[in-house]
Amino acid sequence: MEPNLGTDHVFRPATRADRVDALRVLANALPGRQPVDMELMLAAFEVALEGASRWGLAQATREILQGSLPHGFMPSPPELRREIDRIMAPHVAARRREAEAERLYRWPEDDQPRALPAPQGNPEAIARWRAKRNAEKAEAAVKAASAPVDRALFADREERSKRTSAEAIADFVSRQDRR
Repeated sequence: MEPNLGTDHVFRPATRADRVDALRVLANALPGRQPVDMELMLAAFEVALEGASRWGLAQATREILQGSLPHGFMPSPPELRREIDRIMAPHVAARRREAEAERLYRWPEDDQPRALPAPQGNPEAIARWRAKRNAEKAEAAVKAASAPVDRALFADREERSKRTSAEAIADFVSRQDRR
């Protein structure tokens, strides 16, 4: 079983050596047409494999050797790229979902700077820091104390908070009958 390395290894870009190794394996293991111009063929594979991940290339090579293509020949550059993209599709989708969830569930406070620890040594800096910290605490206390409640909508708020659950249910049921 493969160790859990996270998703970073899945997206690590393939190096030129990785691409050449994969092509060497495929070319030696599978029959194919003899290219007229070897440099042109290598350049075509380089273009097709641009931005491919190391893991995706290795996995595609493995699956091609295990018969994932409808034929048993050396894949063309586009076929190899399509195979890599097919293998990477679930990983790319998962990464996209994670980024979307991160965007959706991010609080505005997450982007605000955090309070720094108190400075040490300089009495003036410590005094400024304490004054700023006390002002922030006072502002937070005022904000917490002043609930954003519309008094007109909840004029009987105090009375409602003193009701028992039976009274609340009875009140709810009586309002249902009025509909």
